[in-house]
Amino acid sequence: MDQRETKSVEKEGRMSIFFASVKMGIQQSFDFNGMSSRTDFWFFMLFFMLLYLVVALIDEATAATTINLLDLPLGNLIPMGMVDSEVGLLVLLYRPIMVIPTTSATVRRLHDAGRSGWWALLWVLPIPVLGWIYLIPLLCKPSKIKPSTTPQS
Repeated sequence: MDQRETKSVEKEGRMSIFFASVKMGIQQSFDFNGMSSRTDFWFFMLFFMLLYLVVALIDEATAATTINLLDLPLGNLIPMGMVDSEVGLLVLLYRPIMVIPTTSATVRRLHDAGRSGWWALLWVLPIPVLGWIYLIPLLCKPSKIKPSTTPQS
């Protein structure tokens, strides 16, 4: 196998892992137990961000109406409101829809890293964005729980 074929196989492998991670993340949207590997978590978050970008581009191209998140009740507590306060209606709908899947993925990733799932609250508390500085390195930590080598019955 030459170098181009090897890269093609590696790329196909990564793409299948990406799609498997996205599928698992969506299927486990309401599962706050268990664990999620770094690969599964970060591929799911990549999917979340890419889909967010697509929704934002569609929103920008089609919707003239924008809403300032800071004008909403408790708008200053909306995490992305500090980064991007002017949003269209599609983005405003996308964010709450994806809260549960991304939060459950974060909780499962924290469990895998040997931490309590309550650390996921750092996405929004005490101050959005500042909590991320501590949370993101936690999500990058390697697995603390080693997979079992004995088959489960």
